[in-house]
Amino acid sequence: MDPLLLAAATTLVAWTTTELAQNGRVAVSALIDFLRDRFRREPEAREAIEAALHQPSPDAARLLAELLHREALRDPAFGAEFHTRWEQADKAVAASLGGVANSISGDVSGPVVQARDVHGGISFGSGTDRH
Repeated sequence: MDPLLLAAATTLVAWTTTELAQNGRVAVSALIDFLRDRFRREPEAREAIEAALHQPSPDAARLLAELLHREALRDPAFGAEFHTRWEQADKAVAASLGGVANSISGDVSGPVVQARDVHGGISFGSGTDRH
């Protein structure tokens, strides 16, 4: 089984019992809505999702992970979409819990710093150029 799917299912189950800030709740709700929509015509799958959300336990997380794994094997596009949505939700929750969710995309040239708290200066190069 894909370790990310197991970690995602376990964490998603844990998030259901965690007080999240608004951005985290929105991201988690979007991920849950994605799963509910994906499996809307599959009663057993919907049951596994709802059980994981309303009666969180290690067994519920394992069953959810197995469901995600089977679906990702059956439909790799689903697996890719789930991974993307999972990363978005994970970053939003980390940020809402006071964590850091840095992201750089596109063409980047020159120095880049990704940090949460910086106390003091940051320098690049010879020490005479301060940015």
